[in-house]
Amino acid sequence: MLVVTNTIRIKAGHGKQVAARFAEAKGVQQMPGFIRLEVWLGEGKEGEEELKVCTVWENEEAFRGWTSSDAFRESHRGGGEVKEYMLGASLNKYEMVVSHNA
Repeated sequence: MLVVTNTIRIKAGHGKQVAARFAEAKGVQQMPGFIRLEVWLGEGKEGEEELKVCTVWENEEAFRGWTSSDAFRESHRGGGEVKEYMLGASLNKYEMVVSHNA
């Protein structure tokens, strides 16, 4: 299983506004191999908030299928626009090696 995190740094006070963009999954939930999407909001450095968008995939190929899809391009349309409250982002991938459920 693959977990992909997109950590977005945002000026304090704008985190929930940015998080609202993820309220509708915009096609990702229909992709083969997609398991789950979670959005986490927390404190970052002073004057910043941090939004962590986590997607879980069956494997790397499923994630690549999403990033090369028309649905991905459509869901990210306008995402390249510079907003004064957006401070940066980083993408990380992890192999899930341990998981426990209730």
